[in-house]
Amino acid sequence: MVVLTEVGCRLLSDAKIKDMASLEEAIGVIHQRYGVPHIIITSVAIPHPDHPPHSLSIVGSSMTSDRKARPFKIVFPAIDCYFSGTGDMFSALMAVRMREVSVATPGLGQTRSWLSGDEVQATDLPLARAAEKVLASMNEVLEATCRAMNEEIARAKVEVVAGLGEEEAKKRLHLLQSRAAELRLVRNLGSLRSPVVKCKAQKM
Repeated sequence: MVVLTEVGCRLLSDAKIKDMASLEEAIGVIHQRYGVPHIIITSVAIPHPDHPPHSLSIVGSSMTSDRKARPFKIVFPAIDCYFSGTGDMFSALMAVRMREVSVATPGLGQTRSWLSGDEVQATDLPLARAAEKVLASMNEVLEATCRAMNEEIARAKVEVVAGLGEEEAKKRLHLLQSRAAELRLVRNLGSLRSPVVKCKAQKM
């Protein structure tokens, strides 16, 4: 399994990605060229008529036996906040959830690369089910982190920055914001273990 950004997908496929159709073609190229069985592209910001405003999507695919794409997408609301460590968290959770879903699927745990048969539809792929759970965990942790960050910064403006000179206040706030942007993982273990899935995979 490979987790990519739009830029990574463009580099590996040599494709000009301008819409969801060209992104789907780029995924097909990566399956064919490199034989990568499972592909996930994160934080896709390509606009689409059926996507609500201020939303992002992740796009994934597990290839067929002849290396054709079975693409799906999961659309989710964007959170207007800066975070540190989201890529690492997403990749780690995808590895765990992919194994969990694949081992729980009869017969799939013994197949090479946990690759489903050609009859399995895109939205029923273990990759899609795993991505739904991972995205649910991510959204819960990010929302909790954003709330805590805003509270911490508001408190710091009153308790820490007040009385400092303009330059020193800016420097202190920047350091506080960087620290506050780190994901609140330990405080939100429930969201990692048992997230509530709200955004479901759709066939592209």
